[in-house]
Amino acid sequence: MRALITNRLMWLGAAALGTLLLAALAFGGALSLAMLRPAPLDVTLMIGGEAAFVQTNARSVADLLAELDVSLNAGDALAPSAETPLTANMVIQIDRARTVSVVIDGVEQTAQTLYTNPLDILDSLDVALNAADIVTIDGVQTSAADLLIWPVPATSINIRRARAVTIDDAGEQTQIETAAATVGDALFEAGVTLYLADTVTPDLSSPITDALTISISRSQPLSIIADGVTLETRTQGTTVGDALADAGVALTGLDYAIPAENTPLIAGMTIRIIRVTEIVEVEQTVIPFESVLQADAELELDQQVVRQEGQNGIQQTNIRIRYENGVEISRTPEGSSVALAPINRVVAYGTRIVLRTLDTPEGPREYWRVLRMYATSYHPAALGGDNITATGRVLTKGIVGIDPKVIPYGTQLYVPGYGVGVAADTGGPRTFRLWIDLGYDDENWVSWSKYVDVYLLTPLPEEIIYLLPER
Repeated sequence: MRALITNRLMWLGAAALGTLLLAALAFGGALSLAMLRPAPLDVTLMIGGEAAFVQTNARSVADLLAELDVSLNAGDALAPSAETPLTANMVIQIDRARTVSVVIDGVEQTAQTLYTNPLDILDSLDVALNAADIVTIDGVQTSAADLLIWPVPATSINIRRARAVTIDDAGEQTQIETAAATVGDALFEAGVTLYLADTVTPDLSSPITDALTISISRSQPLSIIADGVTLETRTQGTTVGDALADAGVALTGLDYAIPAENTPLIAGMTIRIIRVTEIVEVEQTVIPFESVLQADAELELDQQVVRQEGQNGIQQTNIRIRYENGVEISRTPEGSSVALAPINRVVAYGTRIVLRTLDTPEGPREYWRVLRMYATSYHPAALGGDNITATGRVLTKGIVGIDPKVIPYGTQLYVPGYGVGVAADTGGPRTFRLWIDLGYDDENWVSWSKYVDVYLLTPLPEEIIYLLPER
């Protein structure tokens, strides 16, 4: 739209300019262009939220709309009004009306309106709603109370008016207002329960009319379901208990009726008898034993002895089982006790350290622990030239990598075929903790891949790991 208006204004400006030039020549140039043509005005025209910026020689809003071939439809809003003179930088706004369909009790009318909220649209048409009216907005049924906050613009509004109806239910009259289409719908909406033998006048398919009286004639049939048999009967009693007594149906023990015995009878009611029995069963479950580790100063380091074998215990629980008409419906624990307490498995591990001496090619070495470990080896070149260990020491022969949870950093050790080393490095995670990585220089690297005995040398570390991790 903006391009169309701009091009049209350019054409109008050129035509006007040519006319003025011819007039000036006819009068010998006595008149200047500035005297013959008023200065154009800058105006903003907004239609449906879109803005166009134009220059025009029009002098009123109506002239500008005619100049631009912009027409107004029924219901459209123009601001300022058509007769308003144009001024520099004026903003002219046109809000287009929408077509909305309004159907009231099957009679349709259309409205051209700027309103989007359904309540505003109905107010503009002088349509008032009652609380019981059924309102459908664009196929969605709602209530009059929700129209004010309707979230989207309405395009179709359907109203079914509520009518005053009297329900005469076996002599008891109720006044209701309903927008239901038929007698059956109105009774359902009012919560009226009907039974097969009841008579409704007019019939359930009849349309609702103003001041209609719906009459219900009640029958008095009863159905009693007990012990797998359905008994069709009638009674003059007023409660379920009366009906059972008249039919010779007895409730014993925990038996009960649905509805309860003191419930007033309703025509066509079905009464179910629930036969109840209960038994108590004993359930036993296993209490698993636990394994307990105990430090033993009499046992030498890295030795373990089972002091006591474990034994599972038994827990005993009384369960009350309830049956209704032969079907189990619940199990309720009624107390629990330990019939046999579990006995824990007790494993003692040694903490006594014995110093021993190992003869080596370099002379005797005193050690306090020997571990069977899987040995590998590494050197700086295998690490991409990195020769700094996890403890900051330079990697060379005599530096070994270990798991510090097995051998603390700083521990001196001896590996046959390798010699004396110090635990000063570690590696990535391993699935097996008892490993050792023997360090070398690049020049003297020797490949290792076998199990060896690793002797932990004195002095003893400040913190001794008495119980080695299993993994």
